Amino acid sequence: MSVKVLTPTLAHSERPSWLTKLPRNSSSRSVTTTTTKIDISSSPSCITTFPVRVHAEEPQVTLGALAARKTWLNIVSSGKDRELRSHSAGPSGNFFAITWPYGKTERVKLATEIIETLWMYDDFAEDIPYSKAVEVHAKLSDSLETDNIPEQPDRKMLIMGLFHGFAERLLRMDEEGATRVIDALKLYLKTYDSKKGSFQAIQEYTEFRIVNVGFWIMEAFMQWTLGICLTSEEQKLCHEFCLSGGRSMGLTNDLYSWNVERNDPADRQWNAVPIIMRQYDLSEEDAVVYLKGLIVQHEQKTREIGVEVLRQCNGSNKMAKYVDAMGLMLGGNGFWSSNCPRYNNN
Repeated sequence: MSVKVLTPTLAHSERPSWLTKLPRNSSSRSVTTTTTKIDISSSPSCITTFPVRVHAEEPQVTLGALAARKTWLNIVSSGKDRELRSHSAGPSGNFFAITWPYGKTERVKLATEIIETLWMYDDFAEDIPYSKAVEVHAKLSDSLETDNIPEQPDRKMLIMGLFHGFAERLLRMDEEGATRVIDALKLYLKTYDSKKGSFQAIQEYTEFRIVNVGFWIMEAFMQWTLGICLTSEEQKLCHEFCLSGGRSMGLTNDLYSWNVERNDPADRQWNAVPIIMRQYDLSEEDAVVYLKGLIVQHEQKTREIGVEVLRQCNGSNKMAKYVDAMGLMLGGNGFWSSNCPRYNNN
């Protein structure tokens, strides 16, 4: 599989370390290191220190997003619900094509369809009162159980049926890896609106944001799209690595989404900037600078822990693939967020 390279602001290796270890006669020969460099200086606000690449089959990945939007429009009826925001689209490619550049095409396409639907559902849920949103999220989580057949035919049941269908499609494609993806989706739906009220400290908020930003969904799909499945021991070894990556992803999302979220009602502002402003008595501009520093710090910590993970697993090819994929996912998230229409509407 060929990939394009979106060259980051800092120098990085052209070849992921796991690719350099593949034997010449391996069945993985279809994975090629032929790349096309793209200068990302057109997005000067991008601060990621990780490499950035885009999937060679990005147009196919985009079809997953288009399928999700078409299905959603067939479900919703009101004019407001039909005014879809820009979600995974970006000027240099679809978000998921950039965050999972080495994933198997059909898997990345399905994952894109699922999360694009989840994003549209989240927009829909933002207008639901808090107590009702918790109830709807719980029912949607239950619909991911493949033996739970949702009722028909009102809109809420149609949405639940849609997610039930996603669970079945995931299992048909890869039962072992799909189980963890489904568990991550259920965790997200059960905890997304679990915290009501404001946070007093950025440290507490950052830990909450790991789950709230959907990091565990992204990480589970990262494994699934690559066709790898970490053992419980390997997952335990990577736990701190994941937490550090999740902090980086959550705060990166806040940095760029603040462009549009600053105008949201205070009780719907899930963002680090106002928390930093209150905690340290900073202006908005200074709080943004502080947030950028936190992101770079967490990216550096993630790389540091990644090196230690590889040392402890004695250079395992699977773990090298996993660690490199995490860096690509975080770099892709940072680059895409810095210039996508969803966060840059001016």
